[in-house]
Amino acid sequence: MYNYSGITPEAIELLSLNRFNDSKAFYEEHKEELKQGVTVPMRQIVLDLSDIMSELDPLADLNPVYAVSRIRRDTRHTKSKMMYRENLWLMLRRNKFAYPFAPFYWFEFTPEVYAFGLGMWTQRPAQFDAVRQKIMKEPERWLNAVKATESAGLTYITRDFYKKDKIPNAPEELKPYLNAKNAEFSYYSRDVQKLGSSSLIDELRLMLDISSPMYEFLIEAYDTAFSEGLIDSDYYRR
Repeated sequence: MYNYSGITPEAIELLSLNRFNDSKAFYEEHKEELKQGVTVPMRQIVLDLSDIMSELDPLADLNPVYAVSRIRRDTRHTKSKMMYRENLWLMLRRNKFAYPFAPFYWFEFTPEVYAFGLGMWTQRPAQFDAVRQKIMKEPERWLNAVKATESAGLTYITRDFYKKDKIPNAPEELKPYLNAKNAEFSYYSRDVQKLGSSSLIDELRLMLDISSPMYEFLIEAYDTAFSEGLIDSDYYRR
């Protein structure tokens, strides 16, 4: 039996109304409803995935409070000064202060869609060089990991590429990955009614299980870059 109690259409509507009003008074009036309707279920998702994720990466920080985004936006460094959001997300990853820019799994919902996936965003180009080097050393393992990730329902959607080949003599089938600046595999669905059902947890657990070869590949490359000092470990502490 799962912890997940579901996210209802009414809860999503209230979250949207909260953003529409963009009012501290409105938020405070409905704060507990929003917490129980959307924040708590999102934290329950973390709990329901924690056994698989901790087995995959014992260093993952699976504190539900840490893993789930807040309804109140941090507007200090953004152009939009809207105080509240109508989407929430969670990230399954290592602690970002101890392991900045580590690979991660994510889940997000909006009033129109829900989405999930696996990614690795980089702080500096040298960090992803470790992934490229590993792909060149273990091309078959990489391609098998890509196939596993695709069979989990995820699509490779990385959009930020170098204009010139990073490794000109690499096999053509590897170049779409070698020329990328980051890595992201994602799935999107408009069946938001599924948010109200525990079948969502089944879907996410299956995704983590099937796509695990890709996470393992990326985290090994990340650990190499980290050990070689290619990642600024104080990035988030400044």
